[in-house]
Amino acid sequence: MKKKWIAAFCAAAVLCAATVPALAETTTNSTTTTAPQQQMGGPMGQMGRGGPGGQMGQMPGGNGQTGQMPSGEMPQMGEMPSGEMPQMNGQMPGGMGGQMGGMMGGEMGGMGQYTTADSPSEVVSGETTNSAADLTVNRAAATKITVSDTNSDIKITQSGTYLITGKAADGNITVKKGVTGVVLILEDLDLTSTTGAPLSINKESQVKVVISGTVKLTDNENPDDEDSTDAAVADAFDGAAIKVKAGADCVITGNGKLTVNGNAKNGIKSGDETVLVIDGPTVTVNAANDGINGNYDVALLSGAVTVSAGDDAIHADRILTLGKDGSGPDVTVSQSTEGLEGTVVNLAGGTVTINASDDAINAANSDDLFADTLTYAINVTGAAVTINSRGDGLDSNGDINLISGSAVINSAYNGGEAGIDFVGSYYVSEDFDLTNNGGVAFDAGMGGMGGQMGGMGGMNGQMGQNGPDRQEGQMGQNAPMDTTSQAQPNFFQRIANWFSNLFSKK
Repeated sequence: MKKKWIAAFCAAAVLCAATVPALAETTTNSTTTTAPQQQMGGPMGQMGRGGPGGQMGQMPGGNGQTGQMPSGEMPQMGEMPSGEMPQMNGQMPGGMGGQMGGMMGGEMGGMGQYTTADSPSEVVSGETTNSAADLTVNRAAATKITVSDTNSDIKITQSGTYLITGKAADGNITVKKGVTGVVLILEDLDLTSTTGAPLSINKESQVKVVISGTVKLTDNENPDDEDSTDAAVADAFDGAAIKVKAGADCVITGNGKLTVNGNAKNGIKSGDETVLVIDGPTVTVNAANDGINGNYDVALLSGAVTVSAGDDAIHADRILTLGKDGSGPDVTVSQSTEGLEGTVVNLAGGTVTINASDDAINAANSDDLFADTLTYAINVTGAAVTINSRGDGLDSNGDINLISGSAVINSAYNGGEAGIDFVGSYYVSEDFDLTNNGGVAFDAGMGGMGGQMGGMGGMNGQMGQNGPDRQEGQMGQNAPMDTTSQAQPNFFQRIANWFSNLFSKK
């Protein structure tokens, strides 16, 4: 453990020494800023992965609380057992963590600069319609079905328009596999199920769901059934209040109010090669896992959608689209781990408000299912976005394009999180109204790493507990430099001196 601890710091020192420039120049929307090399006790580097302070993500360094530091010497690192390196156990003494974190952040933070792109990367549109949208609603010709506790198993086996109303404590509406030309008018319906989804649209069927009045669908399956050793039980588990299976076309429309309770897992779930479209109704989704989850494309075009979810609020494996041509739904994520997620996330209109305990909007896919055909991207081309997150605000494993609309981002700005976090290109139009209170992080090799190391020292529980002279979560703080010295050792010499002093302590 002792050797590993020493090796880790040596590696950090070598990496820093190999990459620190005297000056860091950054171009942002054709404005060039030259940042002087950081001095010990001078401006800190990026906080975590990009601080919220200056334009370039720098913030002033704090005054050390241990008094003046003799010129050319590193700050004292705090007490250690005689001749012994501290036991790590995943923690570092607060004094050492703070001093090392602040030193690394100050020296390397100037490298953590980014350049905005001169033009947006390609914006790939997802599918926002399917064949069910073309179905005609003929209410006058509808077959009326009233569900009840004695008539709760409704099976649709042929095309036509069906008006379904009533209430049942345990029942299902199922559209048979391959049946097309189905219009379901759900009107003042309250349906709960403990055996499968209350509304199940089977493979390769074609269904337009029209919401009229007040409709509530509740999935009360046993969550343990999903992993049952009984294959029949596991196969019957739908894990959603509305289940749209692979290859089916489904549009949810109308002007009524739909409440979806996914108590077993998800609220609304769509399968492979399925484009799920919500266009019109007021939808409230409460889910134990994901609110709305699609294995392919998901499009919310109009109406109002409110989601409270245990994990992702709205997720599409391929492309998630909110709005179209500058207009769109009012989407509110009241609670989530991650708000919106897709390989590509397109916010083309409407208003979007997200509360997330992790990343608010995430261009990612844990399985990289579509990474060979699509570039990860977040594209805002008309929506008004408000973000409150404890993780990243906008987090893309590829590009971010802020073309038109607005965004207010309130997010974490330390411990590796930022308001805007990207790997590829980052474009902001002059017409885009951006308020970013969480800084910028990006994949720039050691440049991005410098800011993170500045944050590590002070992050309680990540690289160690803070000493009593620091508040939890602050950056590591350097003692002020004695400016009377005529000559200061360069960074390489200070690193060497620091390790020499550290290992010579008795």
